[in-house]
Amino acid sequence: MLRRIRLIALLAGLVLFPISAPADEEKRITLLLVNDHYTIDAVDGGKRGGIARLGTLLKQVRAADPQTLFLHAGDFISPSVESIFLRGEQMVGAYNALGLTAATFGNHEFDFGDAILRQRMKESRFAWVSSNVYDKATGQPFGGAVPWIVREVRGVKVGILGLTLPETSIMSSPSKQVEFRDPFDAGRQAVAELKKQGASVIVAVTHLEVATDEKLAREVPGITVILGGHEHEPIRREAGRVLILKAGSDARLLGEVVLTVENGGRVTGRRDRLIPVDSEVREDAEMAALRDSYLNRFRRELDQPLARTAVPLDARTGIVRTRETNLGNMIADIMRARTGADIALMNGGGIRGNRLIPAGTLTRGDVFNVLPFPNVIVAVKLIGKELARTLENGLSKLPDPDGRFLQVSGLTLRFDPKAPAGSRTREIKVGGQPLDPDKTYVVAVNDYMASGKEGFDELARAPQVLGAESGPPLSSSVVEWLEKTGSVSPAIEGRITPDD
Repeated sequence: MLRRIRLIALLAGLVLFPISAPADEEKRITLLLVNDHYTIDAVDGGKRGGIARLGTLLKQVRAADPQTLFLHAGDFISPSVESIFLRGEQMVGAYNALGLTAATFGNHEFDFGDAILRQRMKESRFAWVSSNVYDKATGQPFGGAVPWIVREVRGVKVGILGLTLPETSIMSSPSKQVEFRDPFDAGRQAVAELKKQGASVIVAVTHLEVATDEKLAREVPGITVILGGHEHEPIRREAGRVLILKAGSDARLLGEVVLTVENGGRVTGRRDRLIPVDSEVREDAEMAALRDSYLNRFRRELDQPLARTAVPLDARTGIVRTRETNLGNMIADIMRARTGADIALMNGGGIRGNRLIPAGTLTRGDVFNVLPFPNVIVAVKLIGKELARTLENGLSKLPDPDGRFLQVSGLTLRFDPKAPAGSRTREIKVGGQPLDPDKTYVVAVNDYMASGKEGFDELARAPQVLGAESGPPLSSSVVEWLEKTGSVSPAIEGRITPDD
């Protein structure tokens, strides 16, 4: 993985526009990018990432170019173990100290609801820029964000706009007062306004899927560079003459784009790279002290042992979103036992951490790494045919790893992965008996699923036996169960079986 990151970092800067103007007529603009950054601490066993290393690199870049613009393409308020306790306060504090220029909303900024996000925005010493996320009540960008900004760098006006996935309305937890407008219409409007204000370089900071970024580059003329987020792998593409750059996740890489602009405002050159944020980068002392001040607030509790696992627990993203896993089975079993339901369903997207937890001691921190969202367990009533449609929705995006894929308890499911979406199930048994399409079953899910997110419409319509206002917290339920059990050895049991 490290070799791969370094190779990407080396290759990323090879494309340059020809420079036609004399050097004394040219202006340099440096842009830095981070996206999908969930923890202030280092990741990958301490080998990569961390705000202390990021602080060192930022100082180095700014020493070479004090007018550098530092931008964040969204997803940092949530999810993480730290944010379970601090609701993103630590991330805003870190980026205040790092001197962030501006951020746009990622889908996870809304995980704790409107009020918490508004509070984090009030604490921010950087700008929030959003061209397509609006408050329906005021008709203005959400929470005091601005639709676009202009920064002057060496006499060149740089326009910055921000765009967020419209699907955030169903992927996260914004209220119905938050409006996610079409990013293409919003992008066109922002570009037109920025040009009126004299911007000759326009940077789109986006939290969109890369295919949408490519379409944006093609269909919204005037954008110079797209600095994006949402995908967790580093991505570098070009659509025409527009660079699309994403720096992966958790600050393992720092994206850098350096533009050369002639006096008339025309971009004449460009170089870009992804700078490794790894163990070869020393930690900045001030940022390390800030990190420790936040981590010490809850590390003592997180480090407490809960139980022992005799087997590794699989929380890898590509696994929990495509197939049965031992960890998914354990979580679903706890949900079913906690509520006394017939069945439990857990969306793979709610299981985070993206790692194989080794056999041995499990701590509170392990649980909150795997279940960082503030979900509660809800129980609903579904008749058999509604349950079948719910299971079909869970299978609908395969073979792609999608958050709606279900980990299950109390049932077994056999399916044909080659069949069209919507008609993939071949056999469903509940408690060892064939599914009765007219029988009512009590199904435990989390409140995110119960609200109809990820296409779980049947769950949103279902009568509730246990509502979100009184349901037990999911992560706490797992902690309590592990404390009582003491040792676990979950296995893959053939609950979800694809046909050959």
